[in-house]
Formats: sequence, C-alpha cells, structure tokens
Amino acid sequence: MKFSIPLALLILAISSLIGWQDHQRLNAVRASHAQLVAEAASLGITLDPAHPNDPVRITKHEREKKDAVGVAVAAELIAFAREMEAMEKSGTNRHDEAMQKRIFELMDKLANLDASQVKILIAAVRANTDLKDETRQGIIGFSIMTLASDHPQAALALFTESGDMLKDNPMGKQVIPSALTRWAKDDPTAALDWIRKNADTHSDLVTDEAKRGVITGAALQDPRLAFKLISELGLKDVNDAVQKIVITAKTPEESTATLAALREYAASLTDDAARKEASQSALSKMATGVESQGFEAASKWLATANLSPDELAAFANGISTSGKSSDGGRWIEWMGENLPPEKHDDRIKNAVGSWARDDYQAAGKWLATAPDGPTKNTAIRSYAETLARYEPEAASQWAATLPPGQQRDQTFQNIHDNWPVSDPNGKAAFAAAHGIK
Repeated sequence: MKFSIPLALLILAISSLIGWQDHQRLNAVRASHAQLVAEAASLGITLDPAHPNDPVRITKHEREKKDAVGVAVAAELIAFAREMEAMEKSGTNRHDEAMQKRIFELMDKLANLDASQVKILIAAVRANTDLKDETRQGIIGFSIMTLASDHPQAALALFTESGDMLKDNPMGKQVIPSALTRWAKDDPTAALDWIRKNADTHSDLVTDEAKRGVITGAALQDPRLAFKLISELGLKDVNDAVQKIVITAKTPEESTATLAALREYAASLTDDAARKEASQSALSKMATGVESQGFEAASKWLATANLSPDELAAFANGISTSGKSSDGGRWIEWMGENLPPEKHDDRIKNAVGSWARDDYQAAGKWLATAPDGPTKNTAIRSYAETLARYEPEAASQWAATLPPGQQRDQTFQNIHDNWPVSDPNGKAAFAAAHGIK
C-alpha cells in the first residue's frame, strides 16, 4: 500500500507520540488547569477546594467557546492536510525543522481537545470532500489515537462511530488495544463490558490483540482477575496472554501478587503439559520485570518467593546477562548457588556464552575476579569456546586455567573445532600442542 504524504506524516507523528506526550504532559496539565481556572473565574464559577465533588456550573457561553476551539483546530488541520496533498501532487517532499515544528504544534492543539471537541473535529473532516479518503482516514484515526491516551472510553466510542471511515485503516490495530489497556488499568470491568458488547457487531475490532489489551490493563490492577479473563475472552494464544500478565509486575510487592495469581491459574489447568508450559514460560518472562528492579532487590525477593527447583530453573532462563546488564556476573554466581545441580551447568554456559558474544571484554573482566569453584569453571568453559571464534589464543589461555581432566580436554577440543578457518596454521599448531587429532 502506498501512503500519501499527509498520512505518512501522521504515522511519523504517531511513532513519536508517546515520548512527546511524556515530555509535554506536565506543562500541558498546568497550562490547561490555569486556563480553566481563569475561564471559570470570568464566568463567575468558583472552584472550591473544600468541596471538590460539588457540581460545577457549565454555561452555554462556555460550551460555545469550547466548541469553537474544536472547529478552529479542525480548520487548521484540514488546511495543513490540503497543503501536504498539494506538495505531494507537485512532487515536493519537505521534512525540515519548520515542518516538524508545525506538526508538533498541531499535535499540541489536538492533545488539548476533549472528547466533544474531537467529535466536532471528526465531523468536520468527514464532511470535507476536498481531501482524499486516505488523508481523512489518517486524520480521524490519529485524532482518536491522541484522545485515547487520557480518555480511552471516549476514544473507543468515537472509533466505533467512525467505523465506516476506519474499516480498513491500520490505525485501528493500534487504537483499540492501546485504549483498552489504559481503560482496563482504571476500570477492567467496564473495558470487559465493551468487549462483550462489541464482539458480535464489531468482530473486526474485537481481535485477540484487543482482548490482550484488556488483560494487560487488568493485570496492572488485579493479576488474579487478569488470569480469569484468559478463558472468558477465549484467547487462542494462552501462553502469550500469560506472559503479558506477568511482565506487568515491576515491584517486589507486585511480583509477589503476580506469582500467587500465576500459581493459582496453573493449578486450575487440568492438562499437565499445558500447566507446565504455561508456568515455565511465564516465570521465564517474569524474570525480566524482576531483574529490572536491580540485583539487590531482585535477589532479596527471590529468597522469599519459595520457588521450587523447577520454578527456579524456569525463572533463570529469563535472566539477561547481555552487555546491557551491569549485574551479569552476580546473576551467574546466583545461578551457581541456587539452581539445582542438574540445571545450573547448562544455564550458566548459555548465560556466559550470550554475554561473551555481546561484550566479551566485560565478561572476561568478571571472570578474572570471580571466586574459584565449579561455577567459575563452567563459565570459563563457555567463555573459552565462544571466544575461540574470534580470539583463539586468548581462549586457549582461559582453558588452560581449568583443572586437568575430561572437561578441560573437551574444552580444548571445542576451541579447536571453533578455530577461525582463516588461520589453518594456528589451528594445526594448537592441535599438535594438545594432542588433538
């Protein structure tokens, strides 16, 4: 599908929307609050902090002023889209700083509209026949997506109302799950009701991705409810839904609640293979969130989580020891101390191999200071075999630090097998030195 310039620009704006909103939200809230207070005062409306729940009088004049803002933003957005279409027709393709500034100014104005104003904007865009259908679809979809950040319920209502315009628009795949996730975070029951009401009439919108949005949002508030929703919503990929739930746990308290809910869910599965697969994949994924808390907090939580040997092994599979992790060595030592003997060798070898491929210098620095023992020996074997592809001489030096015996001999053999093909003489000399045929 070929995208027009207006739609391409809108999609470009969407890709940066989340970061932009995080940057702008505080200033926007402050500015909006100050503006509303000033307008309320001019209209004789008193905002009494002592009675925050008292109804506020909204005058006809205030409503007309709000509607006028929606009309004005719609006119500006339509004019901008026309200009972009003219540029496309003439073969001009401008993406300079001034253009970016205009886009973000429009985004600012759009983000400050409420649901009623966005509805006015959509009506104006729908009524405009000068723009291409593709452009109108892009503007409507992007307007609804912007609204979904803070008003997911209203965004979903507008999206369904605009179904004829957005039927084949790819933005629907982003708007619906995103809005449902945000809505379910605050009110999972209401988001679930929306799924139920629209499942038949809007089957094209109520996809598995939309359902996962509800489950993810619910997990942020109540992981037990989120697990219950898996069967109720009839998701095809159950393990993916389970992983979406466990990844939401970001604190030790959330991890404890999520683990308890996961165990209850796994116990409810009657199929042994399904129970094992769901539990192991979930614990592996859960490690990502726990690990992000830092080694000290994560290891402290693990000490109180009472994970079984199988659960520990599954959890360890999700621990990252890439170059992005500053705790790679500490986690490897943790594996050596906590994993069952039949599990820790393979997991340590995989972890060290991954680390060495990503940042062999950092891995080697840790190895040089790691305490002697079985864990270090296993790590050396993996490190040497991985390093052999790039630095075979250094790899052989590491292997030589292993205790004499079968494991050291096998490591020398593996270094020989991984020796760079560009150095046949070095490979032959290494084989001769270590009696390798």
